[in-house]
Amino acid sequence: MPMLISEIFYSLQGEGKRAGEPSIFIRLTGCSAKHACYASGVRCDTEFESGKPMTSEEILQWIFLQGNGCTWIVWTGGEPTDQLTEDVVEFFNQNGFKQAIETSGIKPVPKGLSWVTLSPKVAEHVLEKNFPSGVEEIKYVRHIGQDIPKPKVAALHKFLSPHFDGIHPNDENIRHCIDLCLKNPEWSLSIQQHKLWQIL
Repeated sequence: MPMLISEIFYSLQGEGKRAGEPSIFIRLTGCSAKHACYASGVRCDTEFESGKPMTSEEILQWIFLQGNGCTWIVWTGGEPTDQLTEDVVEFFNQNGFKQAIETSGIKPVPKGLSWVTLSPKVAEHVLEKNFPSGVEEIKYVRHIGQDIPKPKVAALHKFLSPHFDGIHPNDENIRHCIDLCLKNPEWSLSIQQHKLWQIL
């Protein structure tokens, strides 16, 4: 069954532990978590409303033609769990790809993924239910004045990400996140480097 795809592009991962690694980004249309973002004051910086239907075979053909041999796929959105299924994940696993997902945590992720990046947009008890075995990395966006998070989900890597003003860094938010990391050394700083590199 086709999925609705907003865009596919080949670029460098700009955030978190995998920052700087070449990856094929597949942005899925739609987001069931957008109201939670708006309620928390976070404004999405991506267009995820439009899209075109593509089958897994059509996506694979695009990757072979334009992915330059890259073997990392990043499922993103919007909220990729609205569409991504275990059958799709298994299809790309069988074709030799490693797969990451960037999710709000509003739903459990499909089995078979290599890397889960959780950027929470829902309550901690929801995350605890949806990710009982933990994730590879968890990343909280922070404005000045917001305190250190207290996640209930285990993560191998924990990041604070200062909120940008669109594509522009917010110096106050960056300094605030730096201060939080220095006071809480189990956390690391994650800047949206792709915006600084101008490879949006």
